[in-house]
Amino acid sequence: MKVCALIPTHNHHSVLADVVASIRAHDLCVFIIDDGSNEQTRQVVESLHDPENGVICHRLPRNGGKGVAVMTGMEIARKAGFSHAIQIDADGQHDLARIPEMLTAANGNPDALITGLPIYDDSIPTGRKIGRWVTHVWVWIETLSFAIRDSMCGFRVYPLEQSLAIWREEGLGKKMDFDTELMVRLFWRGVPVIHIPTKVTYPDGNTSNFRMWKDNVLISWMHTRLVFGMIWRLPGFVFRGGRFVQTGKTGSHSATPPPSEHWSEIDERGIYFGMRFLGMVYRYCGRRFCLAIMLPIIFYFYLTGHAARQASHDFLSRAQKAGADIAPTRMNVFRHFVQFGESALDKIAAWSGRLKESNLDLPDDATSLFDYLPRNHAVVLLVSHFGNMELVRAIASRDRDFRVNVLLHQKNAARFGRVLKKFAPESQVDLIEVTEIGPDTAMMLRERVDRGEWVVIAADRVAIGARDKTVHTPFLGEDAPFPQGPFILAYLLQCPVYSAAAWRSGEKFRIAWHKLADQMILPRAKREEAIKNYASLYAQWLEKIVVNEPLQWFNFYDFWAKKKADNDQ
Repeated sequence: MKVCALIPTHNHHSVLADVVASIRAHDLCVFIIDDGSNEQTRQVVESLHDPENGVICHRLPRNGGKGVAVMTGMEIARKAGFSHAIQIDADGQHDLARIPEMLTAANGNPDALITGLPIYDDSIPTGRKIGRWVTHVWVWIETLSFAIRDSMCGFRVYPLEQSLAIWREEGLGKKMDFDTELMVRLFWRGVPVIHIPTKVTYPDGNTSNFRMWKDNVLISWMHTRLVFGMIWRLPGFVFRGGRFVQTGKTGSHSATPPPSEHWSEIDERGIYFGMRFLGMVYRYCGRRFCLAIMLPIIFYFYLTGHAARQASHDFLSRAQKAGADIAPTRMNVFRHFVQFGESALDKIAAWSGRLKESNLDLPDDATSLFDYLPRNHAVVLLVSHFGNMELVRAIASRDRDFRVNVLLHQKNAARFGRVLKKFAPESQVDLIEVTEIGPDTAMMLRERVDRGEWVVIAADRVAIGARDKTVHTPFLGEDAPFPQGPFILAYLLQCPVYSAAAWRSGEKFRIAWHKLADQMILPRAKREEAIKNYASLYAQWLEKIVVNEPLQWFNFYDFWAKKKADNDQ
């Protein structure tokens, strides 16, 4: 890592020599960029030019703006072999005693942008103070983050390669809109921002280059560009779990991982940040407005999710052959994506208390959920990634004397747990992280069953650690792998076993509930055969529901994929 200092100046010369002397005391090479200054400043700059003693001056023939001056200096510094440049204003505003601290931070974080966090004294003009806070708010909106605490301080250590890449590939504001725009775009590329508190003063007699009307217009236009840039990047922000990271460009970032061959290796894209954002919009603006916001995001996933589109098309083709009234057209594949987005909203609504028992389409003789579902004794619920069983779990968990235990794949359990805690911290649901069901898990669940609690587990996906522990049974016209684990668990818990599902039908939610067994029996000599029989009963029940409501099936991967070993033979 090799650092120099970069000083852009336009008609600032009174303290320039003192600034250069203070920087040279830290043994930094100094590049001064004269941005078309007046004759007096030009002479001062020329007098400081001393390459043998580490001061190099470059004059631009006409005033192009701070952005042009800084980026010109960065290019000169890069060609001279420097990897980083500490930008310092020429008017003496910055506390140069902070230079060692900034250099230490840069050495420890070479991919980061190190920036001063201004501590102002009473010399700051009131108008400047108000203007800075307005910009802070806009930057928080543009980054969907509070990570950038101040975007206007010109005392920074820039990584040159990343900064020049943005200048070449995206362009930047050339005048007073430069500092903020470059910081936001670096943040979008995944460059960390580290703040160093530093005193900032406005010296007596200081001449400002800020043009009240023209620069305010430029700054307003900059924020307009950045807001639209944020909207354009919003799908990626959700996709990557709350990170603005671009791929395929120079900078500090990681590439998007290749598509997975197993459902559990497909990241639950941005579940925490995405659902938290949607929950806020849902709470204040309602379901329809939330759907309107989601549509461009869903369309983005539709356009970029080739594997998911192909899986949807394949599933709809199978469902049509099995009797579903749907064709595997592009429009229906997109509708499939939209239904998945709607289910996410329904989950938020359920856990935040906005969906109640009145939203359930219960049998005529049932006055409440527990008139329909067993409340007074433990059951094992076999569910699937169909519809929105979350609604039933959410409503049931509001009973203070009733608990639900949900077994989740380990990687997703923590994320979903954070979302659940945010929306319903009082819920009577325990999320249990598992990769496979071992003796410890079974014993713990047995204790909960003895207390009359529900145990819920998905019976349609094979856990990543249990690819060899499957049974194949017909589903929509072809054998599909179903996990053995849920059926073994139900056998160990020795309580009634139900298959269950819930899905939206207009303004109501329908519930399907079917008892598979009062108690599962798995003879030792024919255990796998018995498991296959139970799995077949479950698959037959599930297939009937899926054929009637195909767009509620939310397994966007090749559900019928054979094991790798089968493909290698």
